[in-house]
Amino acid sequence: MINMLNYKFVFDLDSTITKEEILPLIAKEIGLFKEIQILTEKAMNGEENFCENFINRINMLKNIPIEKIHNIVKDIKLNEYIFKFILENKERCYIVTGNLDIIIKPILKKLNMEDKYFSCESMLKDNKIYKVTKVINKEDIVKKFDFNFIAIGDGDNDIGMLKRAHIGIAFGGSRKISKNLIENADYVIYDDKELYNFLTNLIKR
Repeated sequence: MINMLNYKFVFDLDSTITKEEILPLIAKEIGLFKEIQILTEKAMNGEENFCENFINRINMLKNIPIEKIHNIVKDIKLNEYIFKFILENKERCYIVTGNLDIIIKPILKKLNMEDKYFSCESMLKDNKIYKVTKVINKEDIVKKFDFNFIAIGDGDNDIGMLKRAHIGIAFGGSRKISKNLIENADYVIYDDKELYNFLTNLIKR
């Protein structure tokens, strides 16, 4: 039996830790929910290049003051048992997200993970998002890790991360996940409490 004592846990953020995709909820503020939701699903299902798609979505949100964005993001619901697992195992958890550093700050603070994440990066100007300065590839991030890890994600942009993990878990508790993601995962779990129990049992090995 594999000793899991030294393994880490790497989580996607949107629709994995959170119950919903973050950018579409912000877009409601300017009446663009449907437009950004459609673009988001195309990115998550691998129908469009993630980098180009992401920058297009962020460009649509540039006129919203960052304080207003943070007020929306701080109230986004989290999957209760994933939240619980991270709080209980903070020293072993990381977040790797395709979202933007400045946008996700309230969630990182709530999770006490402000020093345990990798994300896309941006610049502010006049208290608004000015431009995206870096878009990450999750596989490029995790292949630099010098530890063994279990990865959990819900989108096609998580596939590379899951494939490099000792155990890759496709999580379908918040949104419908693609066949391509399922085919590249070791496990598929559709409930956050079930995921909590699965990960907790791994630690006990």
